[in-house]
Amino acid sequence: MEGYELTDRGKIVLTVILAVLLFFLPAAILIFSAIASQPPDIPVNEDSKASAAPPPQSETPPPVITESPPPSGGGFNPPDTSPPTDGGAGEQEPPASTDPSPPPGTGQSVVDPIEGTLSFFFSPNEQNNLDAGTSSMLDEFLGSLKNTQDSMIAIETPKLTDEISDVFIPVITGALESRGVEDNRIAYITDQRIPLADAFEVNLSYVPRTGK
Repeated sequence: MEGYELTDRGKIVLTVILAVLLFFLPAAILIFSAIASQPPDIPVNEDSKASAAPPPQSETPPPVITESPPPSGGGFNPPDTSPPTDGGAGEQEPPASTDPSPPPGTGQSVVDPIEGTLSFFFSPNEQNNLDAGTSSMLDEFLGSLKNTQDSMIAIETPKLTDEISDVFIPVITGALESRGVEDNRIAYITDQRIPLADAFEVNLSYVPRTGK
């Protein structure tokens, strides 16, 4: 067998190949060692994650239901809406007032002692005397400085029927005479402008005497 002799060119190529192998061989060994040293990947099981998580806890405990009903209706006592019954033997109706008062809507009594005037309402169907308020005002009216022996008391009313006159005139005349007013100082005046109603207006005033 004949021997081969490397040429200069072949020596250069062989030298390059050996240099390349010497350069990349340590790097390949390091890469292979790093790959071999990594731990194997653990397979992920979604079911295991779900089973490993603790179940959520309820913030409030469930209510306890008892079988027996609460005592006394559960604390609810409805108000008594039954209508009131008639009063027994111990209940009595308040006594009716003995002083009749003017019907509602008839106006108010007004007295002015300085001017010497008095206005009130009289209801012949409901009154047979003067009520307490009118009687008190009549006292104030008679206390006026205009109440002198030289003055007369004029009683002004609408035109009264005979039946109403039979009720009203004795009432007002008796009230004045019981307070010291003489009958000859009382004068009745009819004013057609004052309407005659169930409760009519009466005006009292002082007028000078026309003669002695």
